[in-house]
Amino acid sequence: MHDVTIFGAGPTANNCFDVLSRKGLRVSRTLDFDPDDSRPLIIGEASGAYQTTRQAAEAGRHMLIASQQALSPERLMPLLQNRRPWQAILVWSERRYHPGYRLIGGLTETDATWRPRFLRSETLSTEPSSPTLFRLHAMEAIGLVIGIAATEPERVAAHASAYTKRNTFDLLNLEVTFPELQAFIQVGLGEAIERRETLLASDTRKAYVDELDLTAPVRLVDNDPAIGESRRSQRWLSCHSPSSDELVRKQCFAFLDATLKPWLAEEEGTLWTRALDILAAMQRSLDANGASVTVQEPEAVPGHYLRLIVPDAA
Repeated sequence: MHDVTIFGAGPTANNCFDVLSRKGLRVSRTLDFDPDDSRPLIIGEASGAYQTTRQAAEAGRHMLIASQQALSPERLMPLLQNRRPWQAILVWSERRYHPGYRLIGGLTETDATWRPRFLRSETLSTEPSSPTLFRLHAMEAIGLVIGIAATEPERVAAHASAYTKRNTFDLLNLEVTFPELQAFIQVGLGEAIERRETLLASDTRKAYVDELDLTAPVRLVDNDPAIGESRRSQRWLSCHSPSSDELVRKQCFAFLDATLKPWLAEEEGTLWTRALDILAAMQRSLDANGASVTVQEPEAVPGHYLRLIVPDAA
């Protein structure tokens, strides 16, 4: 008897198999969905991955969706809407398990002076933009911000640069208003450099995370006006750069933990539901030329999220 089933292949699924096997778990691999199997399921890359995801969701299986083929806003929302209260459905996102964001999460949860009022997240990639890839980067960046905010978003204003030759966007600027936090998210593809940075500011302190800095990815700054300039401190926190195996391990064990703790499964489902709500509100804002709109639950209509751009006939 096995502890985990991996459906399909691909780099992510292979890494999950290697990491879990080294930790002593019994892992099976398959290309066929077994309706009688009730073990936690990791969805990799395979033909029919989305159909398998739907069947597993309907059967109440715990799932870690590690396949980009099965991950799109249109397909993810029905799974989350119909999720059982105890059912864990996690979306692959290595960025959320970076040590810098774990540190920020601990600070905001345990120290009231770190309650954020402002957040700026910048994600730039040299990958050529495509409709699917742009949606994935945007959803991951939004999920990262929601995890830090830990509250329900209220309003969204969006501006984007259209790349009509590829029928997609190549730059997005998103302003998200939370009850006590203003967040600014920028996502760009086809850029000259890679950049993944986040700045979080409270009333008297700031935290800066540079995910690509391999030596000192976190900087903490005291910004209290009552403290003299000479006494203000700026500290670079040095920590090891997480390896790909470590990020895979953290994510796999977070998934297994959520299968045993319904409240963790509920938190994960709520996070991605809010992210999809923001994506839907973002599209309404883009349709309204960047006007601020209220975040509402999106309609489960194919193509509703980040609709493709139709170039002028001219």
